Amino acid sequence: MPLPPRWRWKLQRIQNSIEAFKGDVREFMKTAAVKQKICPACRALVGSNETRCPFCNEFISPLDRIGVRRVTSGFLPDFTTTHALVAINFLLFGICLVAMMQSGNPIEALLGGFPGGLLVRMGANYGPAILFYHQYWRLLTGAFLHANLMHLLFNMWVLADVGQSVEEMYGSTRFITLYVWTALCGSLASYFWRYPYNNMVGASGAVFGLFGVMIAYGFNHKTAMAQQIKSMFIRWAIFGLIFGLMPGVDNSAHIGGLAGGFVFGLVVSDTPSLTTEAISFWKVLSYASWMAIAGGLVLVTLGWAVAR
Repeated sequence: MPLPPRWRWKLQRIQNSIEAFKGDVREFMKTAAVKQKICPACRALVGSNETRCPFCNEFISPLDRIGVRRVTSGFLPDFTTTHALVAINFLLFGICLVAMMQSGNPIEALLGGFPGGLLVRMGANYGPAILFYHQYWRLLTGAFLHANLMHLLFNMWVLADVGQSVEEMYGSTRFITLYVWTALCGSLASYFWRYPYNNMVGASGAVFGLFGVMIAYGFNHKTAMAQQIKSMFIRWAIFGLIFGLMPGVDNSAHIGGLAGGFVFGLVVSDTPSLTTEAISFWKVLSYASWMAIAGGLVLVTLGWAVAR
């Protein structure tokens, strides 16, 4: 017996609703199955199979595409900008050791410190060279040198620990810009505080800059997590400044780097860039930062060649 037209119409509506629901479920499952990763450079969301970021054209490693972060094989960490900075610091320290093997006792230098003359030749933030010979690149290269082994290991430990978090938060393009900016702020503070006879080395100005940007993060975000981050890094900064009261420690560089990082964190957002112009802007700044580092190292090498 055929159904009345009214019941057929209602049944059709029910069938249409079921089909629409099934379609919505299929679309949801497709969306849930799509894996997206964050570009390590600009922090934009990209598809899991992308080989290059469509926004900034940065190469995305296969490990990023399959969702593996910071693991390359077994126990080896993924190579990041933070690791590159740590490697440069260790490289320059090794060069200083080789120089000491030729002219002095490297073991004594490891524990007690390199001679001031050697550090000046390696590009230390030396006031008279900046003032009279206009070697402004020393403001940056001095932040990659260290006086002794303990000085190096302590700064690199903090850089490797805090730097990874800041780099993930801001992306590698903004992170290298932040690092160079805070290193320069620390060096300038040291230069003007001890003007004109400073002879400063060490990455602590840039490290305190990382503290500053994390403190600013807590001021920008009112979440409970952000407040915990702010409180933790305020304590780190206080402990570091108290330690900086010891003889031979340049607290002016710490204060300059801390202030530079705080200003950077207040002005620059940690959210991913949404426009092509913003992404290009930070890429240009990151290239300029790397070129400044490379240029400073080249000038140090040329200085050695002239001295020999």
